[in-house]
Amino acid sequence: MKNLAAFLLALCFAAQPAFAEEGADDVLEPVRVLVLGAYHFANPGADLNNAEADDVLTPRRQKELAALAETLKTFAPTAVAVEAVAKPPYADTGFANFKPEDLTKTRNETVQIGYRAAHVADIDRVYAIDERSSEGEPDYFPYDRVHQQAKETGDAERLATMSDYGALIAEFEEQQKSQSIPELLKFWNSDRFPDDFYWNVMTIGEGEKQTGAELAAYWFMRNAKIFNKLVQVTGPGDRVIVVYGSGHGAWLREIVERTPGYVLEPVMPYLHKATDALSE
Repeated sequence: MKNLAAFLLALCFAAQPAFAEEGADDVLEPVRVLVLGAYHFANPGADLNNAEADDVLTPRRQKELAALAETLKTFAPTAVAVEAVAKPPYADTGFANFKPEDLTKTRNETVQIGYRAAHVADIDRVYAIDERSSEGEPDYFPYDRVHQQAKETGDAERLATMSDYGALIAEFEEQQKSQSIPELLKFWNSDRFPDDFYWNVMTIGEGEKQTGAELAAYWFMRNAKIFNKLVQVTGPGDRVIVVYGSGHGAWLREIVERTPGYVLEPVMPYLHKATDALSE
């Protein structure tokens, strides 16, 4: 018991923020992380529920995205991390070749929000921290296996219900007719777009064939690896904007909030500020 108590005490101290040097009064600055969940501007159709986005290259949408970037600049970011892939040390080669005129050609939110925000804030640290199913990595979203088992066990209708976000997608598509991009992003970063699916899907399974639990675990693994890459590219005092598909938002925010040395920056005040700027 004494050894166990000593071990637990050591863990407690290990979890505390490190001091810059012995006897110093100031603790190392945390990494502040602003997670901005986005819908997919380029309509890749790769999600379980896909929203049809209007053209972000129009003058109206470009004005809105410019206002958003200026507002994100007030966060004083030191780095931007995006949903793209690169080899260690994860520098985004796409941004290395970025030119402002790319904003008139490329619809992807990585470029339109991530690269634009970095350019406006005059920072060159843009990281591609995504984790994808390739080169021996597992399938991080094995929905087909869950669906097949649900049909075998009579759970197909229940799975379809928990997977269906059609009403929310329809609401978003209707909102596009009258709302600006900062307003639309409020929807994707609010609790209106829940993460219930990943909890509910764990109820699909029978015996040792637990496909729903595996899907939820693999999805968490993907986000955990994304966060680990973020850890690798940041240090004390950094202020990072993370631009990712909104389906990652809940997990990434949870991980940031629970990790010592990292502080979650609320995204909503910046979206409100951008909305207000457009109405002036």
